[in-house]
Amino acid sequence: MTGMGEGDETIRISAAGLLVTYWCNARCAHCYELSGPRRQGWMSADAALRHFQAMVRLGMEPAGVHLGGGEPFGDFGRLVEIVRAARQAGLAGVGYVETNGYWATDEAVVRERLGALREAGMRQLSLSADVYHQTFVDPQCVVRLWRVATEVLGTEGVRARRWRFLKSPQDLREASEAQRQAAYREALAQHAERMTGRAATELAPLVARQPAEAVRGQTCVEGLRDSAHVHIDPAGYVFPGTCAGLILGRTDRGRPLDAVLAASRGPMWRILVSEGPWGLRSLAARKGYKDDPGGYADKCHLCMSARRFLLEAGAYADELGPPELYREE
Repeated sequence: MTGMGEGDETIRISAAGLLVTYWCNARCAHCYELSGPRRQGWMSADAALRHFQAMVRLGMEPAGVHLGGGEPFGDFGRLVEIVRAARQAGLAGVGYVETNGYWATDEAVVRERLGALREAGMRQLSLSADVYHQTFVDPQCVVRLWRVATEVLGTEGVRARRWRFLKSPQDLREASEAQRQAAYREALAQHAERMTGRAATELAPLVARQPAEAVRGQTCVEGLRDSAHVHIDPAGYVFPGTCAGLILGRTDRGRPLDAVLAASRGPMWRILVSEGPWGLRSLAARKGYKDDPGGYADKCHLCMSARRFLLEAGAYADELGPPELYREE
C-alpha cells in the first residue's frame, strides 16, 4: 500500500479500477454510476496504459487492479487491448475484469473470449449476479459464463457478487414492477446497498429512512482518506472507490494518477473526512438546501442528495461531477 500526500489528506492506495465505459446494456436500480444503454464514453488503450504505468510507480500489485464499467464487454476488442496494456506497463496482468454476462449466449464464444483475456493477462473474472442485474440479463447467460469460466480459468479464476444467486437464479426480466420491488426489498434485507447514484432514487424508498440528524458524527474517514481504492473513468476523473461523482482530480493534460493523488484535497473532501455528510448537508443548507421530509436511508443517501443540490447550484465544480453521474440522460 502506497501513501500519497501529507497529514489528514493522505490517500493510501492498494487498489484501483479503470471504469472502461459508462455504457451498459442494463440499467440496474443499484448502479452508483447511472450506467445504461444511452450512456457513452470509452477509455482508450493508450489512456489505460498511462494509468497502469502510474500504478506501477505507486507500487501496486496486479491483484489490486481491476476493470469495470458500465459493461466493459460491450467493446471486446478494446477490452483485450486494455488488459494487454497492463503488462506493457510492467504489471503482471490485471486482477479481475467485471461483467454482467449478457453476452454469454454461446458457449463457444465464451470459451474463445475467456481464453483471449487469460492470454492477455486477466487473472480472474468477476460476475455481477443479483436481482438488479437479472432484471435485464438472462440469468442463464450468467450461469453459463460461470460454468465455462470455472473450466477455462479454474475455480480460483472466478468470483461473483452474489454466489447464492448463481445457485438459485431468478429471472426478473418479465416481472411486474410490484414483483421487482418485492425482490429488491428481500435483497436489501440481506445485503445493504450504497444509496448513491440510481440507488438513491430507486432503492432508498424501499428501506427504512431516518432524519438527516441521525447521521451526525458519522464521518467518511474510512471511505475517503483511508479507502485504499480509487476508480478512474473514461474522461480521466478520479473518484474514491465507493464515491463516484466526488472528484479527487483528473488525469488529463498529461497529469498522471500518482500526481493527482499527491495533490492537496478540496474543501468538500475535508468536510466529509472531518464531519461526514452532516457537515456537507450543513454546507448545502447555507445555499438553500432543504432536508427530504421522508428522511434518508443512510449517510450516503444524505451525501448524494446534498452533492446533487450543490452540483445543480453550480458550486464546487472541481469536486463534483461529471453531471452525468448525478442525473439520468
